[in-house]
Amino acid sequence: MHYPLRYRRARSLLYVIGLFWLWLWLGSAALMEGLYHSPLHAALAMYALAVAVLVSLPTALLAALRMILTHPQRTALIVPLPVASRRAGETAHWWYGKKVS
Repeated sequence: MHYPLRYRRARSLLYVIGLFWLWLWLGSAALMEGLYHSPLHAALAMYALAVAVLVSLPTALLAALRMILTHPQRTALIVPLPVASRRAGETAHWWYGKKVS
């Protein structure tokens, strides 16, 4: 059985990890510069960044493996669903209103 949501979640996770690494490369120095008045806060921020870096590496590896293992198949069969026919004079549900085209 094919689960496309797993592939999409893994791809989204890789995007988020990539953005984190881009921020780490370009913007984390500004974060450390803003914490110069408190060595305790700077140390906690450095610890949090180190933990996030160490956690992001195996997470990215697992997400890449999940993408490889659950790659969507292009040979899937598309089955059209029958359209429910409307009876004459039947109106749309009250929550649709006139906004539905």
